[in-house]
Amino acid sequence: MIKKKILRVLFCALVACFSINLSLFADTYSPDVVYTKGDEVTVTINGTTITVVYLNDSPSSNFMPSTPYDVNNGWLWSVSPNYTGEWVAYHYMLFPESPTTVTHAGNTYRLLKEVWASTTSPASNSWAWECLDCELSSAQSCPNPFATDYFPISLAQQNNGDDTTTPVNASGSGGIGGIVQGQGGKFIDIGQQRECQTPLSLYNNDIYFRDGCDPHAGLGYYGIADNTNVPAPPKRLFADTDTDGPVLYGWKGGALGIRQRRNLSAVNGEHIEKIALQWTPSTVYIGSEQLPMLLNTYSTISVRGLTNSTKGLSISGTEKSKVIFVENSTTNKSSFVVYGNGVVNAKKIYAEEIEVLSTVDGNKWPDYVFEKEYELKSLSELEQYVNTFKHLPNIPSSKEVNNTSVNLLEMNTKLLEKIEELSLYIIDLQKQINELKSTEK
Repeated sequence: MIKKKILRVLFCALVACFSINLSLFADTYSPDVVYTKGDEVTVTINGTTITVVYLNDSPSSNFMPSTPYDVNNGWLWSVSPNYTGEWVAYHYMLFPESPTTVTHAGNTYRLLKEVWASTTSPASNSWAWECLDCELSSAQSCPNPFATDYFPISLAQQNNGDDTTTPVNASGSGGIGGIVQGQGGKFIDIGQQRECQTPLSLYNNDIYFRDGCDPHAGLGYYGIADNTNVPAPPKRLFADTDTDGPVLYGWKGGALGIRQRRNLSAVNGEHIEKIALQWTPSTVYIGSEQLPMLLNTYSTISVRGLTNSTKGLSISGTEKSKVIFVENSTTNKSSFVVYGNGVVNAKKIYAEEIEVLSTVDGNKWPDYVFEKEYELKSLSELEQYVNTFKHLPNIPSSKEVNNTSVNLLEMNTKLLEKIEELSLYIIDLQKQINELKSTEK
């Protein structure tokens, strides 16, 4: 009897826990709720609980059904940028301010580009996902040697990268299938067998830099095949693009730069390196913070493909820095300057429309002139003020303007005040004229 009670208690406890777990992971989406852009809900898709965000400018009530369970509604819904759980096949939109991070097969991936439900796992799509904790290199293992379509080049350690030594002096016999001996061993070994752990290999029209079996760091030609004069390999695309030219690529990015000796007149010695261009799966950099390099262009800089959440041109600087500086090449004088504190300095601005964001308190807008308690100066008082100060009341003098500057919004507010006061003067004068006319009759 006691055993039955214990079993009954355990069973009830298990049911209670199961019910609690169900309530914790229950979907919060309701088809009766009207969702607007930016609203987030929790749903279960393919057995995984995720948070999704509504994307469309129009409310969800305009689309029936608008359920986020259906991947066909990915144009209405996307995985939220706040979601950090397991990867699930669904629509992932790139939120630049908060890129989506997911886990898959024990690794963490960050979204680089918008993907849809048809996209396979992050591990198979390095163009769309960046692995944040994959410690293995691109060449995890080397395949068995085979002999087709390649001519590997084996390089010896040469001078072992020591900048203080003299260059290698290669000597020996060469030729197809031959070996050129050099300092430290084989300098060039041309054969018909593809080998791993080869520092430099030519394969499939690409030069692999890291390893003969690592196709993720190298230089190759991609683009249009030209068979007019000489035989050429079939056309190859790089990133689904017909580049028709050489392509330099790396596993997590790459760089172009300059290496010089600190003492340019010396044969040996220390050297200095400068990065001119560096790229990662998500960002392209020009120069570096430690050794910056200027960017000069003789053409237009075009920024394309912007969305509402991205920045076309983002520049930062100190308060006195000229973050944007346009100089007249003839006079060598600045014609347009934007300082780091947000000040724009220009001689003329041409625009079809200029909108000034209002910072004026609604109670200070000049409509108070028409209130009964407003004390309007008499014309004699106004005359006396003008004769004394040589400018209208509440309007800056020419001396004040010359010494400082004029705020466009504040000045328009003051001018409107004068116009409303002038309207009251005109109304009062019209009343006096009407009274004179009536007395003459």
